[in-house]
Amino acid sequence: MNMEAGSSSTPPQCGDQRNTTKEETPHGAVDLPALGRKADDTSHPYSHGDHRFQMDDTTALTESDSHGRRGRVRLYLAVSSACMAALSFGLTLSYSSPALPDIRRRMPFSDSQGDWFGSLVTIGALFGGLAGGQLVNRIGRKDTILFAALGFVLGFLLIEMLPNPGLMFAGRALTGFSTGITALVVPVFVSEVSPAHIRGILNTICTIAVTSGVLLAYVLGKWLDYRWLATACMVPTVINVLTMPEVAESPRWLFQSGRSEEAMRSLQFYEGDGAKESFEMLQSHSSVPEAFSLAAFKLPYVYKPFLCVLLGMFLQQFSGISIVLFYTQDIFETAGSTIASADSAIIVGMVQVACGVLATLLIDRLGRKILLLFSCSVSCLSLVTLGAFYHLKDSVGPSFVAAYGWLPLLALCVYMLGYSVGLGPLPWMLMGEMLPPNIKGFATGISTAFNFGCGALILREYHSTMYLLGNDGLYWFYGANMALGFLLVLLFIPETKGKTLEEIEAVPVVML
Repeated sequence: MNMEAGSSSTPPQCGDQRNTTKEETPHGAVDLPALGRKADDTSHPYSHGDHRFQMDDTTALTESDSHGRRGRVRLYLAVSSACMAALSFGLTLSYSSPALPDIRRRMPFSDSQGDWFGSLVTIGALFGGLAGGQLVNRIGRKDTILFAALGFVLGFLLIEMLPNPGLMFAGRALTGFSTGITALVVPVFVSEVSPAHIRGILNTICTIAVTSGVLLAYVLGKWLDYRWLATACMVPTVINVLTMPEVAESPRWLFQSGRSEEAMRSLQFYEGDGAKESFEMLQSHSSVPEAFSLAAFKLPYVYKPFLCVLLGMFLQQFSGISIVLFYTQDIFETAGSTIASADSAIIVGMVQVACGVLATLLIDRLGRKILLLFSCSVSCLSLVTLGAFYHLKDSVGPSFVAAYGWLPLLALCVYMLGYSVGLGPLPWMLMGEMLPPNIKGFATGISTAFNFGCGALILREYHSTMYLLGNDGLYWFYGANMALGFLLVLLFIPETKGKTLEEIEAVPVVML
């Protein structure tokens, strides 16, 4: 796939001596192309002082539009490549739901082993998040995504190699390690290469890729055994490895690494003639970040956004999403649903993807906070309903299931509606938007590890918690978490809609 039609894939060089101006940066002088005309140039055909339509101006405008379109195509290529990594993330998360029933048919596999098979992904992701927090600043966003791809391939190869629980556990842990890295780096990369007015939409598209991976695993798992399913899960990773080297690194990371000329070329790659203005904004709002120090967390502009991100991660996991994704078919089987468990899982996955598409239309219109509040409310309602179904199933008996066997499917579809427009995409988006650059590497690692650590705890103790609280108590517990989450979001989460990353970082105390 070519990055642009009819042109070289090499971005314009900053050293071009034709009509350049010199700008001073914190890292030295950089030649910037003189893009466009001055604001007070009355020869422009649209200036207030002259309405003449001139051929040379028409040509200049056409060329400028062409450069802008090519930059937008390159941006979409970069986001599409990142989405392949996100698709692998989703496939890994939901792999256990269709694979576990097939594995149990082929070999002895206890409930405890099943819990480990599910939870090892989140345990691996915990360590992947910690490692990714260092890699994302040391080797850059692009190379971190490519490093994660290696773990996806090796992990799925181990799972499909031999019917050996030890190898399968190792494979799940390895794919989980890459999942943790991917969950961290993709929203950061997409946030930093995207203009502010479409940043929310593009980040949400990556979240749709995750949910599409979840759905794809459900669909393929209906017809493929666990080995062929593992093979299919590697395909998006191969596409990611082939396309990611063709796009530019994050200009923001390059600038903060002292590589200002490369940052300018990266901006030209993504924005064309709009690069000069974006580079000047980087110069005016950014500097080389201070060396990381734990003492920075004593500062309000550091610890307040960090705590907001941790709150979002906590609410995401304690909505019970990991149980829903990893044990979808088991949930419908224990509920005695009148619809086949595999078909119900596919329907839930389809609803999740559809609601993710809906989120792209809403996230930059309604804002982050409103969607989080809506998400907590709807998730609470659906979880309480699911708990009530289990309670009445046990107290009334088979007649209730025969009459209302469709209710678990409806409850989980409504749950996915609420989750997918808020709690799914927004904690990761806030992580990419709110954290200051001097702590971003460390804080994104801790945030990702915290998220998957909560998920690992929930999954590992799933059956124990279910035996302790009962199926009804289990879902009422997560419903209560969502009610509490509504209040916490209302009180503490700021709105970041429509703000550039520099603007968000410049006024965090006011926002909070």
